[in-house]
Amino acid sequence: MPTSQMHVVLSDQHIPFQDPVLEQLSIDFLKEHKPKVIHLLGDILDFYSLSRFDKDPARLVTLQEELDGATQYFEKLRAACPKARIIYSEGNHENRLRRYLWSQARALSNLRTLSFEELLGLNKYKIEWVDSHSPYRIGNLLFIHGELVRRASGASAKGHMDKFGCNVIHGHTHRLGAHYHRTFDTMMGAWENGCLCTLDPEYAVKPDWQNGWSIVWFHGDNFHVEQVCVVNGEYVYHGKLHKARKSRKR
Repeated sequence: MPTSQMHVVLSDQHIPFQDPVLEQLSIDFLKEHKPKVIHLLGDILDFYSLSRFDKDPARLVTLQEELDGATQYFEKLRAACPKARIIYSEGNHENRLRRYLWSQARALSNLRTLSFEELLGLNKYKIEWVDSHSPYRIGNLLFIHGELVRRASGASAKGHMDKFGCNVIHGHTHRLGAHYHRTFDTMMGAWENGCLCTLDPEYAVKPDWQNGWSIVWFHGDNFHVEQVCVVNGEYVYHGKLHKARKSRKR
């Protein structure tokens, strides 16, 4: 009889505005559990320097610094799980690069060296790239960054289920939540994945976000979703309390 496979879903780090405690906790989780597949459901980078919005001059971050931060993160992922399949979905923040090239540098937009895969060296880390127009399905579950944001936890998950008509897990909202729906002959579920970025961004006051990630257990095409909610640098998983390690004093 086939055994269940663990998949871990991470999203919305928004490098360089990731929360270092969340990064450490999630990397430690990967090291301990060695999932078969890691899903990066978009907005891993923020592309702050390419944003159309007003920027805080005190937080000047160059595009190269953002890209370097991402490759450092990929090195940690691959070191934690050398054999895992890693799938990276384009989010709306990664899409800032495409929009910038199309609007400000159209003549350069088709250069292979400016493709996302080349800029981040994804082949080096054996990371599969999935563009925003190509959500993918594993078993009976659709994986997508997400494009809808509703007001309450779980409401965005419902919105994505209603749009796609299937089981779905997504990022984008920075919330944890779930929604279930039974039809005449089908049971469906949808989940929003939380975030790994700081909960106190410069452009919003105490937004209704939750830090965390999801675990999907696949048994053939069937699956079960567990969600990890991190509060003040701590979470409980399968009865065990996990905390961020304290940095050593030099």
